[in-house]
Amino acid sequence: MSRLVIQGVSVLDSTMETGLRPGQTVILQGDRILAVGPADAPSLVARDGDTILEGTDRLLAPGLVNAHTHSQSSTLAGFGDRLSHPAFMWLTQAHTSGRTRDEIRLAVFLCAYGLMASGTTAVLDHFPGQRFSGDDLDAVLGAWAETGLRAVVGVRFFDQAFADIIPTDLPDDLAGRLDRVELLKRQPLESVAELTRDAVGRWHGYEGRIGVFPAPSNPDRCSDAALLFCAEIAATHDLGIHTHLLETARQRSIAIDRYGVGTLAHLEQLGVLSERWSCAHSIWLDDDEIALMAKRGVIAVLNPESNARLGTGLCPIPSLRRQGVRLALGTDGAGSNDNMVMHEAMRAIATAHRQDEANHERWMSARESFEIATSGGAKALRCPGLGQVAAGAPADVVLYRLDAPWWFPINDAVAQMVFAETGASVDTVIAAGQVIYSGGRPRRFDPVELRLEIEAMIQSLRRRNADLFEAAARVASQ
Repeated sequence: MSRLVIQGVSVLDSTMETGLRPGQTVILQGDRILAVGPADAPSLVARDGDTILEGTDRLLAPGLVNAHTHSQSSTLAGFGDRLSHPAFMWLTQAHTSGRTRDEIRLAVFLCAYGLMASGTTAVLDHFPGQRFSGDDLDAVLGAWAETGLRAVVGVRFFDQAFADIIPTDLPDDLAGRLDRVELLKRQPLESVAELTRDAVGRWHGYEGRIGVFPAPSNPDRCSDAALLFCAEIAATHDLGIHTHLLETARQRSIAIDRYGVGTLAHLEQLGVLSERWSCAHSIWLDDDEIALMAKRGVIAVLNPESNARLGTGLCPIPSLRRQGVRLALGTDGAGSNDNMVMHEAMRAIATAHRQDEANHERWMSARESFEIATSGGAKALRCPGLGQVAAGAPADVVLYRLDAPWWFPINDAVAQMVFAETGASVDTVIAAGQVIYSGGRPRRFDPVELRLEIEAMIQSLRRRNADLFEAAARVASQ
């Protein structure tokens, strides 16, 4: 098996005072890291047949793991400033509904471009936002396979109403209009189950880097039977379960009205709550719910910039940390966060609560933030060893140029990675042992051609979805 040898590189190491180990050789073989050590170690000398990558003036770090985003929203950067959460959700539907297989593929490529250009090698894509077909799932999974990134597609579904974004007094004529355009039409569980089982059977584990999880849009938008199905298929195939959880205050009140208890307590009563669950947002939690998440090993996926952009609330990160809840990090979709830059999200979670804590020792450190964005995300994707630069770990690493002004002098490479780096210094991205990005360009698709195709797609969608835009705009204005 051929080897990729990265010579003379500085390796990010949070155990070092300066945050790095200079003068290292890293050898990748297949989809794994074979060895890491000093460049002058005899066992790390390159041999005939090796591919050599010069690492001088480069920092090698584990690839970031974006544990919650939506590829279908990749075309929506800058969309809808100062929209409420319901208005944002309805208008997003008009922008993303009715895409062809090729349009789904283009949206994935655009999302992937944003990820790899800023140092992310693995992603959990909560897809789609509407009813879906087997062709839709094949399109999104096939596209992620093409990009070269490590990706899990969370098959996002709902078999009950999207009650949290429906106005309480919807005029009869508008209600009828929504029925006709089928915005957010619920999908029967029988269809969801059949399509998810098929996708898991054909795609989960593909090339060792593509995964499929059951992924309720939100537990409160799903029947109990659907939630039991998620637990059953996840246990059978050793999958994760991904969802939105308590993103808004209204979702909390709906759950209590519907179940008599909160969402997490209801999942516990059903017997489905477990360490398989990763829950995006996780904002409107009380102390008992946080304790239950910790007890069951549930992962809270933090989305600080999206929450701030939509004004949905401030995640209780100090309480989650204090009670030992496992944490991961995501950007959310480009419609609510505008980019895929995990560096911004790392900085946000590290600083969001400092003004409320007088004891500096209790602040989230840069090292903890970076760990959440790497090995924390690895747990959400259920990929052991991901997020580490060590022998035997998945070969998902990123090389950063050290000639940017925020990299000299290097005082603490981990702190600079979190507080100073923007993703602009990314030079080379390697996922599952393959170079997929270098010299500012993806290796597996042409960004210039992609831009032209995306522009044509947007114009076509606006024409085809004119009735959806009109209906969504009316609902958003209620």
